[in-house]
Amino acid sequence: MEALATIIILLHPIAALGLIWVFFNQRKWRKEGILLKSDNRKNAVKNHEEVGEKLTYGVIGVILLAFVSKAIYYSIINGSFSLTNLLPGHFHGWVGLLGLAMILYLRKLGRTVMSKRDSGQSFSQIKDLHGRVSDIMVFLIVIHAFLGFLYLFKYL
Repeated sequence: MEALATIIILLHPIAALGLIWVFFNQRKWRKEGILLKSDNRKNAVKNHEEVGEKLTYGVIGVILLAFVSKAIYYSIINGSFSLTNLLPGHFHGWVGLLGLAMILYLRKLGRTVMSKRDSGQSFSQIKDLHGRVSDIMVFLIVIHAFLGFLYLFKYL
């Protein structure tokens, strides 16, 4: 049963690594977008927006997976679990919830950029803020992933 518990607790970090890869690929847009023109740029913008939406739902899913896998883990190891097992008792867990708030804010900024662009309004300041929030998230993602790696040793 311990092997099953280990596999279950590893689901969250494995899924998170996939999302981190998508997030960093999404950030390449800032450099690549400058070089594109005309239809290529329109297609790339559309792709960036679609991936951003999917990324938001992916983050929500990975966070839910963290809670569910932790609940199953404690049920297997202890024979039962309580809701207090789900509360973050460490910096890694709280940074994950902060990351959720930031990805939702990043999505809101991205949608505002889309709305202003489509209506012909100026959107450069919001677009810049969108990029800066993304920069801050890189820092938090690195810290979160490192702490999560260390935190895994508690379970393994």
